[in-house]
Amino acid sequence: MLQERLHFRSRVAFTLVELLVVIAIIGVLVGLLLPAVQSAREAARRMQCTNNLKQLALGCHNFESARKYFPRGNNPGGSLPEGNNASWLFIALGYIEQGALYNQVVAAGNLTNAVNRGLLPMRHPMVRCPSDGYATGSSRSDMKFCNYIGSTGPTCNNPPAGCPAPFQIHCNGQTVPGANSVPPELNPPTHPGYTASHSWGSTPVLGNTRGMFARGGTVGTLTGGPSIKISDVIDGLSNTILLGETLSEFCEFQIYNGTVVNNEWIGPGWAGGNNIAQGQTIQPINWKIDKMSPIAAAFASCGCNAQTNPSGDRARCIMNWHVTWGFKSNHTGGANFALADGSVHFISQSIDHRSYQYLGCRHDGQVTSIPN
Repeated sequence: MLQERLHFRSRVAFTLVELLVVIAIIGVLVGLLLPAVQSAREAARRMQCTNNLKQLALGCHNFESARKYFPRGNNPGGSLPEGNNASWLFIALGYIEQGALYNQVVAAGNLTNAVNRGLLPMRHPMVRCPSDGYATGSSRSDMKFCNYIGSTGPTCNNPPAGCPAPFQIHCNGQTVPGANSVPPELNPPTHPGYTASHSWGSTPVLGNTRGMFARGGTVGTLTGGPSIKISDVIDGLSNTILLGETLSEFCEFQIYNGTVVNNEWIGPGWAGGNNIAQGQTIQPINWKIDKMSPIAAAFASCGCNAQTNPSGDRARCIMNWHVTWGFKSNHTGGANFALADGSVHFISQSIDHRSYQYLGCRHDGQVTSIPN
């Protein structure tokens, strides 16, 4: 009997070889399942990002229904809720079911009061794409960022002196480093249908802009960005980009937005100014910008060095604003965009660049649509 028991026990025990086989099988299964889990998580994040854009586009449309023009890229004059340098995104929040922060800031009287009372900057759930893990802390510096920017389309972007401008040809303008003006026309144009625009979108003049937003400027009594109406979108709302994604870590206009006092960043962040109304189509989608390590304390015009531009290619340098204003995301192969009709689409980074310019321009008169 004892021998039978011992024999039985010896048969149910695992040998070392069997144990190793089981561990190997588990490792293979984990290796097979992990990519699927990661893919499912990214799909969920991308869907949330899509929903954010759809809601923000809806806010812009609700505003247009009330005011008969889309939110302006910038309006430094007047008072809240539409003036006082409030951003288009802040204005849009008041026209969707996200009015709590909007109402609190308006009640504060101005953006400065809102900052002093700790209302701004604020990490609102609708301003960040969950696929972007950059600056997710609770400091003021972290809460100033936003992943969604207004489209200025194929707007000219004169570079800082000393830096290249490889994409200027797509605005149909020549390159005039540092010039805040409409550059001379290219003849013939790279893309027929539109003329050169005011560099950086720094104008209140509608005729000198190409997209749905412009960051604005001052000409005579006009100030801020122009008021763009549906009737100004000649190409049709379903053929014109309204909003798109960006990665704040690689946008100098977001990193260096605001001032630093006693080592603390001070400012309204995404809720104020024109720093989220500068998206451009002249740069390819997901154009790679060098990662700064560590982040430079201050912006330096064409300050490309080993810290800010480790690749040594100034067309990848964050201190070259000409290359940083394009749309980009952490989604594989492209980025999400909201069109002016409120629909949201994923556009591949391999899209034909002429088609991309025509989607960015509201009035080129060319037939184009998002590729299937």
